[in-house]
Amino acid sequence: MSGNNLKLNFAPIGITGETIVRVGFRPFEKDILHDLRKEFAETHVFRTDRQDDTIIDIPVVPDAEPLSDKVMEVDLKETHWHWPSLMNAAIVRAFSGKREIARDYPVEVLGSPQRNFIGHDGLPAWVQKRSLLEFTPRTIFGSDSKPQFGLLCDARVRNLLLATCDQLIEAGLSPLGRYVLIDHPPNDPRLTLRPQIVGRVASISDGQLVLEDHREGYETVEANKARLSGSKADFDWCVRGLLGNDADRVLKEANLAASQIHAGPGRLKTIEETLGFLRDSSLEAVPGVKFEIAQLLDSKSPSFPTREMIKKPSLVFDPSGTRTDDWNERGIKANGPYDQRTFTPKGLNIAVICQDRYEGQVETFVAKFLEGMPDVKTGRRGREQARYGDGFLRRFQLEKANVQTFTSLSPTLESYEKACTNALEHAADTGIQWDLALVQVEEDFKTLPGNQNPYFGTKAALLKNHVAVQSFRLETMQQPPSGLVFTMNQMSLASYAKLGGRPWLLGAEQTVGHELVIGVGSHVATNSRIGGGTRQVGITTVFSSDGGYHLSERTNVVPFDEYASALTDTLKRTIVRVRDQDNWKNTDRVRLIFHMFKPAKDVEAEAIKAAVEGLDLDNVTYAFVHVAPTNPFVIFDMNQQGQPSWAQQKKGILGPSRGMHLKLGNYESLVVFAGASELKQVTDGMPRACLLKLHRNSTFRDMTYLARQAFDFTAHSWRIMSPEPFPITIKYSDLIAERLTGLKQIESWDDDAVKFRDIGRTPWFL
Repeated sequence: MSGNNLKLNFAPIGITGETIVRVGFRPFEKDILHDLRKEFAETHVFRTDRQDDTIIDIPVVPDAEPLSDKVMEVDLKETHWHWPSLMNAAIVRAFSGKREIARDYPVEVLGSPQRNFIGHDGLPAWVQKRSLLEFTPRTIFGSDSKPQFGLLCDARVRNLLLATCDQLIEAGLSPLGRYVLIDHPPNDPRLTLRPQIVGRVASISDGQLVLEDHREGYETVEANKARLSGSKADFDWCVRGLLGNDADRVLKEANLAASQIHAGPGRLKTIEETLGFLRDSSLEAVPGVKFEIAQLLDSKSPSFPTREMIKKPSLVFDPSGTRTDDWNERGIKANGPYDQRTFTPKGLNIAVICQDRYEGQVETFVAKFLEGMPDVKTGRRGREQARYGDGFLRRFQLEKANVQTFTSLSPTLESYEKACTNALEHAADTGIQWDLALVQVEEDFKTLPGNQNPYFGTKAALLKNHVAVQSFRLETMQQPPSGLVFTMNQMSLASYAKLGGRPWLLGAEQTVGHELVIGVGSHVATNSRIGGGTRQVGITTVFSSDGGYHLSERTNVVPFDEYASALTDTLKRTIVRVRDQDNWKNTDRVRLIFHMFKPAKDVEAEAIKAAVEGLDLDNVTYAFVHVAPTNPFVIFDMNQQGQPSWAQQKKGILGPSRGMHLKLGNYESLVVFAGASELKQVTDGMPRACLLKLHRNSTFRDMTYLARQAFDFTAHSWRIMSPEPFPITIKYSDLIAERLTGLKQIESWDDDAVKFRDIGRTPWFL
């Protein structure tokens, strides 16, 4: 798709009327601001002016006056920074008494309970799946470079379980082992009750829920005052408990019905109808000053953001740079891996670890993995192809492997660790070194704590002994051949990378002397929903040297509160190493680009800059980019009729294509990393663009360059053949944090295995 007929879920807004208004102002105090909002939420809007350290109050209903002793006149036409708060308040007034308002910033409004997406005679009225409207005021910049204030409107679905726990128990559903919440009165009486999770039910006695992992002061709560959240797990459990054998069908039908709002046509219709309601409501910013809401912004308007379709990056399959392709699977089949001439060893020693009851099935699976599945062809009739006809060995130019199987007597950590020990002892006795271990695991292992999980146990035992580990699930082996070939593709790619191989590199143009791209991701490790969880932060460095992107030698994981200092240490080590390796001069131009899972704080940005500048580099520029997949923007491509074009039921209708880039301003861009073609099924709804936000202290500010580069990194994954829905700079960091968090729970694990040994110089975490 060319992107020449786009719409954004953004309605431009102007104001009309007598815009000179009187407002009050007083010194800022947090407690006073809270009390004012609680008492006067229906009559005034309160803003904080951080520059002057004041509270500003604006009367928004007839006959209301400023509340402060000090009053001044402002022209709303010129003071656009007041508009977002005034717009939020106007939307709340428009829906008050007509719909349930769940939040006031951003404003969230629940759809009518009569339009419940889930229905069955056996379901009580307190089981609901309802639409939710969300409103976010924003300012963006069009291709004419002029700022445009407007309202982002989106529609989604929310699950609700409104029964109290005593009603659940009466219906035969025990909340034991589940987290419960209680509802607090809202600060604004026009809003719904404010839910708060208070703890997990440990026991039930005389109408009281005894809680564990609870908030302070909530050792017990009354069953008639607590309820379950509407999380997918609780919602599905509740429906299954009420409906039994009918539940799966009802849940499937409900998800299909709800997908009409998530899908392009339904979402667009809901948004436009909602904006029509707001127009008819004649929203007032203040008495006598109306908000004028235009139609959704489309690409024909000069106010629409500058747009482009980012082209697929070129992947390089040989050091000379002559063998290239923009499709990794085709390129590697035709050319072999980038390092085929230098990769060693060619003849691999492979240990297979599996449960003894599946040994025969596993050996058959491994044979298919190594030798290929040439008889299995997929694709439309007349265009079928053998997606995994070559197999791991031929695809990566390897010789016949030495494969030995070692079995586990049970699906337990101890038994898997024993199988690993047997494999390592065999290697020692025969004088070989295992290059790769293929480990059969089960889907259910994901539910086990880290210190009981065979997945992490085998990784810990083998990685610290320099053995790359590739796991595969029992459920994967049982796939039909037409699906298994795709899994084999991914597994073969990841295995080669874990062995230290380079399947391909990015073909990048050299635009500066030296450029490093640093990704920072995270993983929350916790068994608690109340608190006490530890956010672990992973760091992976991807750098450009002579146009090719590579992993750094070090990966690390640290608690969240230590990540800034760990990042500066990692960065300094990397720069020193690369400077020596590539013979940098102090006067060379250096660009450092950070892809971060959270917005960088000023103090963090300054600390990193100070650390690098202490390395005597005279010409360094920085870009701190927050990569935010969750954001309020939705892009509609009015020419997108759905994929695949020949299917009766199409996915991604009106969805944007992968590579679409909208520049929202000098500090923000929207990039579609996974588009309509990348959706897996019809019910997946709309592909969403990722928001890239540049920190204001950045000294390199070319958002177009940064957006294109982030997009390129989605095509450079050695984990899967298809593009990642996220740049690998962040994705790899997330994986590092997740894997190391689990490994640290294994008593025998040694952190030095990936910090200082050769296995740590490979993407062992894929």
